Amino acid sequence: MNKANQFKGLSDRGKGILMSLGGVFVLSPDSLLIRLADLNDYTLIFYRGLFPIVAISLVLWIYYRTRFVGALLRIGWIGVLNGVLFACVNISFISAIQRTSVANTLLFLSSAPIFAAILSLIVLRENQRPSTWLIIALSLLSIFIIGWGSYGSNGLLGDFFAICCAIVTACSAVLIRYKKDVDLVPSVIIGSLFTACFGLIQAPELSLSSVQFVYLGIIGFILIPFAFIMLTIAPRFANSAEVQLVYLLESILGPLWVWLVIREAPSLNTIIGGSMLLLSVAWFAHHTISEESKIAAQDS
Repeated sequence: MNKANQFKGLSDRGKGILMSLGGVFVLSPDSLLIRLADLNDYTLIFYRGLFPIVAISLVLWIYYRTRFVGALLRIGWIGVLNGVLFACVNISFISAIQRTSVANTLLFLSSAPIFAAILSLIVLRENQRPSTWLIIALSLLSIFIIGWGSYGSNGLLGDFFAICCAIVTACSAVLIRYKKDVDLVPSVIIGSLFTACFGLIQAPELSLSSVQFVYLGIIGFILIPFAFIMLTIAPRFANSAEVQLVYLLESILGPLWVWLVIREAPSLNTIIGGSMLLLSVAWFAHHTISEESKIAAQDS
């Protein structure tokens, strides 16, 4: 069976894992570009909300054409709630990364799968597979190793915002999984609007240099639209906790971008724990896709 047929033969779970991987890899330079933009919190929040409204609306208009308005209306109150969660993710993420290190922010964000697994068990009655719990355990060990020596340092408020971001991210993934029969991608537009309005009210100024505009343009017109469309669709196909496990990759890819460009060298603990995390998630994704492809091939 060739690769094209393998992809076509993937189960919903395999497709969800692949979408999650694509979304995370695209989103990974986000933290670096925020650092390079060097703006205050609220100006960042405003443009992080404004630009994706334009980009995602254009993508959805091309996809839905005359059904675009109908797609927005069909999201209902669930979509509005997911939009609120999306805005909270944006606001808490910027608040965290402006007050603590990129590595710390993404480290705490990587706890999202734990919250997603617990919420899925409580809300959706989804019992996680043994392999999923195993990867969660390995991930927790990796997180502990990465964070060894970082806890108790400055930036406690930033760490708090990062934990809040992780919890809200997990809530959104479970909500999308709960209403997987509804296309909630348009809710990202609503969430971006809420984000922009919050930033507009609070921002002391909105002026940008040409370089800052380029950085924020890449974030708002490319990274966020593509990544969050993928990460919004993925939980419709794969388990919420599994999607969030793949999202763990950002906790190693984000600091890697920062190290490569601005030479913020990671500690030995980050390298060891991050390598464990990367290998664990890579094995999980490969095992899942291979397993599901074989099952699909046997059923066909």
